Amino acid sequence: MVLVFLITWPCSSAQPIDPNACWQTIKHPPHECLESIKGIVHGHVHEIKKECCETVSTISDLCWPIIFPSMPYIRFLLKGICTVKYSLH
Repeated sequence: MVLVFLITWPCSSAQPIDPNACWQTIKHPPHECLESIKGIVHGHVHEIKKECCETVSTISDLCWPIIFPSMPYIRFLLKGICTVKYSLH
């Protein structure tokens, strides 16, 4: 049964992702969210702007560990803040 599971498991989610593309998503002007996100980590929740929240919602789940390797739950925190503040999903 385990063998059947492994054989039928789709490997598309295991595709390597380009780290540069991940970084460009979060650094790309005019959003430049990286500083806002760093502020949130230090407790400055009010600093995140709607444009940054829109960028956060487009970042692939595979990019978060590349951008923030030591903060595995940051994507959930940011998405939660953006949902509450701007009603973004």
